[in-house]
Amino acid sequence: MTAPPLLIARSSADVKADLHRRFAEAIDPLLDAAASGELRRARDAELRLWIAMIAVGRAVLVVLFAMLCRRRTEDAVRGAGLEMSDVEQRMDRDYWTTLTSTFGGVSFPMAAYRHPETGRTEVPARDVFPLYPKVRSSEVCVEWESMLAADHPFRKAADALGFFTHGAVDLEDNTIERHAVMVGSAIPQCWLYLTKDEIREALLKHATCDAKTGRPIVYVSTDAHALKRFVDETWKPEWKMINGIRVWCVDRDTGKIIHLGGEYTWGDCREVAERFVALHTMGLVPSDGNYGDGLVAQVAILTDGLDWIVDHVVPLFPGAVLILDVYHVLEQVAEAARAAYPRSKRKAKQVSIEARKALGVRNRRGRTVNRKGSRRRRHGKRPPGSAGNAGKLVPVLERLHKAAKTKRGQERVEKAIAYVARNVGRTDYGDLRERGFQIGSGAMESMHRTGSQIRLKRAGCRWTGEVAQAILNLRMLTLVGRWDDYWGQPDLMRTLADREAA
Repeated sequence: MTAPPLLIARSSADVKADLHRRFAEAIDPLLDAAASGELRRARDAELRLWIAMIAVGRAVLVVLFAMLCRRRTEDAVRGAGLEMSDVEQRMDRDYWTTLTSTFGGVSFPMAAYRHPETGRTEVPARDVFPLYPKVRSSEVCVEWESMLAADHPFRKAADALGFFTHGAVDLEDNTIERHAVMVGSAIPQCWLYLTKDEIREALLKHATCDAKTGRPIVYVSTDAHALKRFVDETWKPEWKMINGIRVWCVDRDTGKIIHLGGEYTWGDCREVAERFVALHTMGLVPSDGNYGDGLVAQVAILTDGLDWIVDHVVPLFPGAVLILDVYHVLEQVAEAARAAYPRSKRKAKQVSIEARKALGVRNRRGRTVNRKGSRRRRHGKRPPGSAGNAGKLVPVLERLHKAAKTKRGQERVEKAIAYVARNVGRTDYGDLRERGFQIGSGAMESMHRTGSQIRLKRAGCRWTGEVAQAILNLRMLTLVGRWDDYWGQPDLMRTLADREAA
């Protein structure tokens, strides 16, 4: 779309008149078609209006971009102690720019000028589009590309852009990938979490409190899952563990999870520890829970009990309440029971039931029976669980060890016993529940689905570390609800441009 000839005229009235003419040329045929009965379907009317409005919008955008460029040039000329009448304007095609906008391709003059003393051609308006010429999409178009790439495969993102803009935007999938990686790779860690003030407000007004101390509870957790990744110049080592971090609290009124922030890293346990140290430094998760101004939260570390977490993460929170995810304990017992009784599902299930009783964990509710009218049955409230911990589980596992007839079964039971013994100090589930703590890491596990797996763990997907990390950053930025704030930064494009030039 080229700029209308009147665009370079100094009279804004002429420019407005030209745009009004274009608007009338687009709308009048639609009104005539509706009046004559040519338009018979609501769908046709709406689609034709979209096409007309996109054409008009593209013309208006050309004018707006050109006016922004001209204003930037005027400011630069005046800053040099000159007037626009003193300089020679360059309107030849070498100093026009073409961008893909959300209304389609637009082409407009950059309002370049030749300096009367140096003879050099200056283009101050390059500051208006700092990513050009490396990125030939407008800022809003780059944002749309990034948002779609965070949710869809790149090819489908390209198709979606074309569909929802009625063909105005036509980009290749590798272009969308490049732009999304550029943006996602530049998102700082702090943007993946709520601000310190927002976290303080959530803890003060909404978070459940520790019944023992009265402090609002802030949960932190870390867990890993596998994605297919290109490693060491080959696809052969297909699976690579990626570590997730989540911070959350629980709404005292509704019991729902309040997401305070989270992120993913391909780094090892040391990298995860460094991420937590950074959260300390930013004040988002203080090591002692002290958010200042009298607010001291109770930090709770809820994990699956792996050794690296105990060695590298737990020491960073000296006053934290340590909780072992109860379902990981039950999973260990269930696997040991299946190994000890490979031919008897009934006996293995009985061991799992005994384990639940020892831990004071209620059995799962059965299926709801739905019937109409007076015969409809509803389950009553589940009885509260009794106090229990992993120490009461040891006798159950010891009996299971004696009952195991095979070496494999005995070794698997011994592994479960070692796991329980190593984490027994974090399993006082009866006391934890009375104080109002969660004892399951479902919040951490659910973040894997929404933050990572729903996008990256698709059939046939394999990732380079850079692309996967960028997509994860974009998704976590959306999950924490800071997308609009991030894109609203006035210097964001300049930051991206400086990063790309480095």
